[in-house]
Amino acid sequence: MKITALERRKIEGAPRWMVTFADLMALLFALFVLLLSFSNVDSDSFNKNAGPMRDAFLKGEKVLATTSQQTAQPGQAGPGRSKAKPQPKLSSTAGIVQFDNQQKAKRSFLWQFRRSMERELASSRVLLIDEGDRIVIRFPGATSFIPGGADLAGDFGPTLLRIASILRATQGQILVSGHTDNSPISTARFRSNWDLSTARAVTVVHFLMEKAGVKPSRITVRGFADSRPLVKNTTPENQAKNRRVEIALQISDFEG
Repeated sequence: MKITALERRKIEGAPRWMVTFADLMALLFALFVLLLSFSNVDSDSFNKNAGPMRDAFLKGEKVLATTSQQTAQPGQAGPGRSKAKPQPKLSSTAGIVQFDNQQKAKRSFLWQFRRSMERELASSRVLLIDEGDRIVIRFPGATSFIPGGADLAGDFGPTLLRIASILRATQGQILVSGHTDNSPISTARFRSNWDLSTARAVTVVHFLMEKAGVKPSRITVRGFADSRPLVKNTTPENQAKNRRVEIALQISDFEG
């Protein structure tokens, strides 16, 4: 006797996927019940539900200890613990005031620098770059140092003195960095561009301290040789742009 498809389906019962689907629904239901039970966490509900949760996830005492530390309310005693001391509330007011003071000091510095160095900025003898969290004062090596040396060009001293006076009157840490192009150098004084870039930066640092009285504790000096080019060293003009010394003033250190 032949069995029809309908009769075979009645004999076999529910489809196989229904078992998996039912298990999934049961697990989801259990999950939502647990979430509901933890919606208002207090010491009683936590102690009531922590044990089953610990056993379900097979984490032992680690889950109980870690979770109780995170959910214990100030002034309430957790399991086996003394009353927790209230944690001080952190206010953002001080941070906002500090940020406002830094921005005011930054604007004041930029205004004063542009007014004092108007001629040099117009002729690109000195460049002023606002990078948001710091201000960079850049002067090309061709106009500020003798070719192939670390001594300041004769007519650059007064310019650097005015820059140094503005820096002395402004708070913040100062990074002086020297840079060269990729043309190799090897002399009795400079073994490589690393020596030359560092020597030029050190020359500027000594000028800041000796001529303008900038505190040494504010200054950091570095020589980068040709490792930080502004543009590719493919033409003499690009190489001239890469030969430079930069003075970076950190804005985050302004106290206003």
